[in-house]
Amino acid sequence: MAMDMKRYGERPRYRIGSAALVAVICITLASASIGTPAWLIFLVAVAVTGGLTAMTYHRLRDANLSTGWLLLMFLQFGIGPTWHLSDNVTFNIGSSITSLVPVILGWLVPRKADQTIEYEAV
Repeated sequence: MAMDMKRYGERPRYRIGSAALVAVICITLASASIGTPAWLIFLVAVAVTGGLTAMTYHRLRDANLSTGWLLLMFLQFGIGPTWHLSDNVTFNIGSSITSLVPVILGWLVPRKADQTIEYEAV
């Protein structure tokens, strides 16, 4: 069954969907402390991050923003503290916050139909 990711371009649906996916990512990373294999954590995190990226892409297009913001979801800066969840899983807090900037923009920016230009009378 094919999913229509364009419907997540609407802000209310995007908020619910992105919050759920970020929660799944956090739970997946936290599961490393109970002994979940690193390969399983990697597969789940990649799949969920791919879905979050696709949703954010459609949301930024609906808000008439540049999709170049998605680069922040992939770039790793290595700033801030690092949390070693296991021998194979490391979580960098600063890079994770930086990668959430496009998601936060998707939560805040209205869609392009809601944006109006007001002209001043001369």
